[in-house]
Amino acid sequence: MAYYPLNGDKSKDLDEIDEKSDIGELDPKKKAKRKKLKKIILVVGMVLILLGGFLFYRASSFFSKISSKGGGLFDSLTKSENDVAGVKEGRINILLLGERGSNMPGGSLLADTIMIASIKPSDNKVALISIPRDLYVDIPGHGTRKINGATVFGEEAGKDKGMELMQQVIQNVTGLQIHYVVTANFQALREIVDTLGGINVHLDKPFSETSQFVEGNECGGIFSLPAGDLTLNGDKALCYSRARYNTSDFDRARRQQDVIMAIKAKALSLGVLTDFNKLNDMLNILGDNIRTTMAPWEMQKLFGIAQKMDNPGIIHKVIDNGTNGLLYSSMIDTSDGPAYILRPKGDNYDKIKELCANIFDENAVNNIIPPQTPYQPIEEPKTSADLKKAKKANDANLNANANANSSSSNKNTNASTVNKNSNTNSSSSKNSNTNSNNKNTNTNSKKKN
Repeated sequence: MAYYPLNGDKSKDLDEIDEKSDIGELDPKKKAKRKKLKKIILVVGMVLILLGGFLFYRASSFFSKISSKGGGLFDSLTKSENDVAGVKEGRINILLLGERGSNMPGGSLLADTIMIASIKPSDNKVALISIPRDLYVDIPGHGTRKINGATVFGEEAGKDKGMELMQQVIQNVTGLQIHYVVTANFQALREIVDTLGGINVHLDKPFSETSQFVEGNECGGIFSLPAGDLTLNGDKALCYSRARYNTSDFDRARRQQDVIMAIKAKALSLGVLTDFNKLNDMLNILGDNIRTTMAPWEMQKLFGIAQKMDNPGIIHKVIDNGTNGLLYSSMIDTSDGPAYILRPKGDNYDKIKELCANIFDENAVNNIIPPQTPYQPIEEPKTSADLKKAKKANDANLNANANANSSSSNKNTNASTVNKNSNTNSSSSKNSNTNSNNKNTNTNSKKKN
């Protein structure tokens, strides 16, 4: 039975009434437990609110820090997923650039990694397309250069202009509309992997790089990994992603795609995403080592789109100079000496554009036939001696092609001359016969008369 005061005494509150026992008496132990529970709920609620607010502030601060557009996450309240570039067309193209970063030898702003991540939510697929750094292209305002220099020339015009210039160049080469650009340096890769507790990769055979890192004693001088299932820390993941002397730049691009997929797998694992300390550390790392052309609200919306994609299928493609590749290798003279470059077969980007447009259609990609080229493949030089050897091979290629073209031209000229003489003789013979016929006709005519 509940107890209600008859005299209207308001000193009794509802909590006290609710805490009366069934016989109308207060249970002190139950009363104490309920008050304690209420305090705990209140404290937990306040902590969650504060934590959520702090996380939102940290995320907003982080996104604003790495964005070239500025702004904050509050803008997302007035935006929908359809406002994200590429969503209406059904395909979002993001250019991923990997740079050395400050205090690194060999050019801190040169793009060592150039990769397009093309996302097609309706098909639950993602395509990774790697563009080689030695591709010889037209860089607007700077003439024909290696593509990895676009970021350098762009930054000379102002902060974040390197991303914009590279975006323009990649659009010209691939024919794709590049919606966003993300740039990360070596330090970002190293520290992200360490924050994740390492990444897991599988090697079918042992891997080694015996030349590239010796001079500067990077990666221990000689870098090697055994075959099997491995867990790589940040330093090893970075060295594995950079190595190319014992293999090639194309193999390196394939390994970089594998490392990105390993990072994605680890970052999406439940244990990492629920660890606030790791998440907070990662935000601090990314804030100092990543830049993007996305606005904060676009990052949030893209994250939401990615979350809805259930274990998407991944398509891997490296544009290379293999037998069925779309590029051929060559050498040129520069003010700094001979340089190794890559050009598109057919000397235009038509086939590259066709591949990029149809990357999600396996049959269409497999049916692309590269244009024939007379040039013999030249192995990428790794040392000054290799550079001279490659230049000599390239000159031999050019001379052989020039002689072949000259021979073909002479042959065509001779054939033309022969045909011309033949036609002339034929015409002369015909005229002679005609004159003879006319003469005979006139003679017969006189006899008749």
